[in-house]
Amino acid sequence: MWREALRIGVDKIDEQHKTLFETTEALLKSIRTDGVDPRQECAPVILFLKKYALRHFSDEEAYQESIDCAGIEDHKLLHEEFVQTVLYHEKKLVDSDFAEKDVNEFTGMLIAWLLYHVAGADQRIGKEPEDAERLSHYTELVSRSVGDVMNKVANHDRESVSVVESHNETFADSFFVEVGLAGDITGSIIFGYPISLINNLVFSMMGYAPDKIGDLEFAILTEVSEIAGRLICDGLSEKRKPVFDVTSTVITNRPEGGQIERIALKTAAGIMEVDLAVTLTDRFSRLYAKKRD
Repeated sequence: MWREALRIGVDKIDEQHKTLFETTEALLKSIRTDGVDPRQECAPVILFLKKYALRHFSDEEAYQESIDCAGIEDHKLLHEEFVQTVLYHEKKLVDSDFAEKDVNEFTGMLIAWLLYHVAGADQRIGKEPEDAERLSHYTELVSRSVGDVMNKVANHDRESVSVVESHNETFADSFFVEVGLAGDITGSIIFGYPISLINNLVFSMMGYAPDKIGDLEFAILTEVSEIAGRLICDGLSEKRKPVFDVTSTVITNRPEGGQIERIALKTAAGIMEVDLAVTLTDRFSRLYAKKRD
């Protein structure tokens, strides 16, 4: 999973990132090996992550402060949220005595979060903030958000993601992930992933094609969907970010009818769907209000 393109040019931080990837990859290899006790494999990784992540995050934040890096407070918040996520999964694993399902969910979350964070937020350390891209329609926002996630987690060209009007994918053999929302944005965003796309995405991220779509792959899809959903919500206003919460991220069925805005996207991994069933407060409805233009 580690690739040299993930280096940010600071040796200490790069070596710490590499160690995090190597540890995660070792965990992935062990849980995909028959006869391995998940308790023996997973418990040491969680202990390592709690200690190592705290030290790494401290070193990374100290470096950002030393160069007066823009956006450091937002970066710290990402670190804090990850620590809380690890603690949540630790409790869940202990309570279930390291059940296979929970081990897979933890591993999938870890892989998707680590790839997106190191390939995304960490790559901006020491660099000038990029100007926000002006968007004329909410479909452009959805396409850009999915393209950004695909680029970070799977190293796909973000420009390869585009909106398509017609395609041959039926979505009969697909999985759908619903990201529930509350706050300035209510409702849900549902991402549809055909099995062929999931196989391509997993192979790009981890170097293997799954025999079946199981808990590990579901965990990756839910984490990727939540990241993309947050990006879409953050981009719905050019002037001020909406305040919203992700209430749940779950595997669901393909929605039919109702107030659904369905967008088909062509990606390097295949065709996917994004279904918007959201309501925004007035001051955050500029892009979405153009849906019937």
